[in-house]
Amino acid sequence: MDKRWLEMWERLVNTPTGPDIDLKEKIESTYFIAEVLKDYGFDVQHRSATHVAVRGTPPYITLIGHLDTVFKRGEEKKRPFRVEGDRAYGPGVLDMKGGIIVLLAALESLNVDNLCVILNVDEELGSTSSRPVIDEYAAKTSYCLSFEPGFPDGSIIGARKGAAFGKLVVHGKKGHGSRLYEGANAIVEAAHKVTALWAMNPTFKYLTFNPSIISGGVKTNVTPDYVEVTMDVRFYDDLELKKFFETLDSISSLSYIPGTRTEYELNVNRGPMKECEELTTLARSRGFNPILSPGGGDISFFEKGLDGLGVDGGNLHSEDEYAIVSSFDKKVELARFLISELSSWRKPQEL
Repeated sequence: MDKRWLEMWERLVNTPTGPDIDLKEKIESTYFIAEVLKDYGFDVQHRSATHVAVRGTPPYITLIGHLDTVFKRGEEKKRPFRVEGDRAYGPGVLDMKGGIIVLLAALESLNVDNLCVILNVDEELGSTSSRPVIDEYAAKTSYCLSFEPGFPDGSIIGARKGAAFGKLVVHGKKGHGSRLYEGANAIVEAAHKVTALWAMNPTFKYLTFNPSIISGGVKTNVTPDYVEVTMDVRFYDDLELKKFFETLDSISSLSYIPGTRTEYELNVNRGPMKECEELTTLARSRGFNPILSPGGGDISFFEKGLDGLGVDGGNLHSEDEYAIVSSFDKKVELARFLISELSSWRKPQEL
């Protein structure tokens, strides 16, 4: 890995871009990344929660990545970028600041004009502010390449699950904690329902349900009358998602504890990214293995794509997150190959 890319990776990892930092600051603090694209001859705009760079005319080969992380301000001071052997560490070193550097290195001196680059700063927040910009350019895109991280074994991402987020809300009745007959315990009711939903996981091939946050109750000696359970649902098959919604409807209409009632909301944030055989075939021709990733990503907003083109590594979203430094050059080479091949696929009427 060339020293200048390593230094830029270090600078980016040590730039705080977590969920507690406003979007404007995250855009401004990452201008230096957009400046590289300007040097490459791209027309760069700073849009809603995004840096957008274009060179040439649509339909584009669009390269995407996100500059934000899940780590709050200050984490970069507690454990700044460092390299130990073949591993790099630091907040967001893998997800996905390493991928951003792969993207930049792949574009250097690459003589291709039908390109668009979208770098957003709110992906970990659901891409809410950047979504209109992404949709605008997705409509002008033939193929999308995403630089999210690959896996420790070198596998890349040929397909992704969709993501749905929501909450299960249980209403009960307050009462004295010692007089069970006076109240209706919302926590116990929620526990029954969460356990029933959790038990469905082995029955699905793809879909997973995970209760990620739970809150409720007011005092030790008061029967809780309200509980809220945050749900994380990942899916690939539409029929499985339909079955899960039907189960939610059914389970919400029943009460294990008399006097309780349940409601829920579950909204699809991203649909699944289905495999694009043209792209996975290209990747396999270079010795890479495209697999189904359980996580969601912005590439799901595009019709045809390939993901996992960033550096390989593991333990993302944790303090033990690491990136494999030696995977950098391999991924740069793969990205350059894919961009060059896809550029040659443009139809004469598109030129």
